[in-house]
Amino acid sequence: MRYFLPWLFFTTCFHFSVTAQEKLDHMKLASKFLTILNSQDMKQLDAFVVNNFSPDALSRWDGAGKDRFTGYSINQAMFHGHLDVISSKLNNSDNQIRYVGQLYSMNTDMQYEMVINFNHAQARAITGWYIRENPQTAPNSTPLNEAQVVSKLTTYSKKLANNGIFSGTILLAKGEHVLFTAAHGLASHRYDVKNHLDTKFQIGSMNKMFTSVAILQLVEQNRLSLDDPLTKFVNKDLLGKGDFKKIKIRHLLTHTSGISGMTGFEEIQTKVRTLQHIRPLLKSIDTTFEPASQWQYSSTGMVLLGYVIEAVSGQRYFDYINDNIYHKANMLNSGSFDLDVPIKNTARNYWFSVETGAITENLMFQSVKGDPAGGGYSTVRDLHKFALALQQNKLLSKDLTLAAVTAKPALNAPNWGYGFSISNNEGNTIVGHNGAHLGMTAQLNIYQDKGYILVVLGNYQASARPVVAKANKLIERL
Repeated sequence: MRYFLPWLFFTTCFHFSVTAQEKLDHMKLASKFLTILNSQDMKQLDAFVVNNFSPDALSRWDGAGKDRFTGYSINQAMFHGHLDVISSKLNNSDNQIRYVGQLYSMNTDMQYEMVINFNHAQARAITGWYIRENPQTAPNSTPLNEAQVVSKLTTYSKKLANNGIFSGTILLAKGEHVLFTAAHGLASHRYDVKNHLDTKFQIGSMNKMFTSVAILQLVEQNRLSLDDPLTKFVNKDLLGKGDFKKIKIRHLLTHTSGISGMTGFEEIQTKVRTLQHIRPLLKSIDTTFEPASQWQYSSTGMVLLGYVIEAVSGQRYFDYINDNIYHKANMLNSGSFDLDVPIKNTARNYWFSVETGAITENLMFQSVKGDPAGGGYSTVRDLHKFALALQQNKLLSKDLTLAAVTAKPALNAPNWGYGFSISNNEGNTIVGHNGAHLGMTAQLNIYQDKGYILVVLGNYQASARPVVAKANKLIERL
């Protein structure tokens, strides 16, 4: 009997341990994560990531997953100030467990959706998380006039600036008529230089619109076709593995080409001033799926379109964009500037760095010059001019302009035209593009049905995003 009791105790404990592990309380773990986020304690966040994120998640980005997730988490915590749970639920679908919480952000005075993804492991089960704007319109909200929208947008942008989370510029127009502009925050924390309406901001991936329009200009001139294969302009021997002959120009424009990302860019980004400097990296590009069989956002595809522009036009990419986009649209304060050249009136980008433990200027994590996929500079006024030039067919014919801003579901791109994102809300279709990089966010929205144009440029963390989300909801009510 004395042997039986210890065995019974061991088996009972063992069974209890397995049962406890099998019943990982995802809701409790999500609540703990939110509590730590609200503490804004980086050491606690770092420890939580190490102890609760999956090994695969931590191995992402060449082993930098821990720092990436900790950095993202602390920046979100500081940006929102405090997050309160409105409602939460657990979804089990597609072999994945998802925590979905509706949260109220103190700093932005807006509702957000927070999603935490889990695998089915007993521990270290978090595979990633994100938070995004989910603003709500009150039931039976009354329509607004333009003056009311401007008043509400003025009040809201000032609130964000006073809370220390909006630094940048805003422009709202009805066609050519500018309704509202604002400039908040600092272009340079180092020298206490304020942002102004003519401050040049980095615009991230918004350069993809210019690359796409340039390609369509060459189509209009019958110098290339949307159905031309990529390999007509880029030697397949320069590329990696796969059948690149199947990839057409229209696939690259709609992010349906199936090509992989390009590796090795970060190692040479301080030396990249022309497309020729990227040429050795093209060998790292492989095909990953059949063209037009699915959609996958691809900056590499836009870089390849830059090579097509050079091959067809005989000009260097940046020269072609200057002559045929910026000049034609009268965008006098836009360009892809060399960062080590002192260009006047440019904003620096800022975020909270895990490495320095302080608000840090992004000098180290960007290329010395932009490329066809992003990294250029512009102003809210110049981007308004670009939108007008597009609408007035100064850059493209009416037919090709329409093709650019019309979704392509036949190519498995229901939310994309040729280089433009498309949000097909009934009676409120929005076309444009966003931009985001470490310390900057940017957005151009063209409200096709209502005739408005919104440009928001920010140089601190996710500055532009709540402004855009708020403006979208207000414009819905016009």
